[in-house]
Amino acid sequence: MAKISQERKRELIKVKLAQIIQRASNNPHFEGVTIVDVKISPDGSKALVFFTLYDASRDIERITKALRQACGFFQGKLAQTLTTRNTPKLNFVFDKGFDHAEKIDSILRTLELDPTSE
Repeated sequence: MAKISQERKRELIKVKLAQIIQRASNNPHFEGVTIVDVKISPDGSKALVFFTLYDASRDIERITKALRQACGFFQGKLAQTLTTRNTPKLNFVFDKGFDHAEKIDSILRTLELDPTSE
């Protein structure tokens, strides 16, 4: 079996994991969870999964904890769909980048509307 590149494996895990969270998981905590990025260790044994939430007002800590508790389930489902020799151990991390971008965008819109800002 041909080896696949780290980049391809990373993208494959990102897409497959998003599908698993959306379709196979019936946990209401995972509603609105979006997989943003996946970083794989050089040996391929571990993967950091960065996620964000559609509704930023939800309890991020509770959702992160629920995702981490379901890692075994996600790894099992990934193992069924990936054509790689091993499935990396998953660790979920909330990605704050989108929240920061949204705040910056909001501030910029406020400045554009404020006639005294010139």
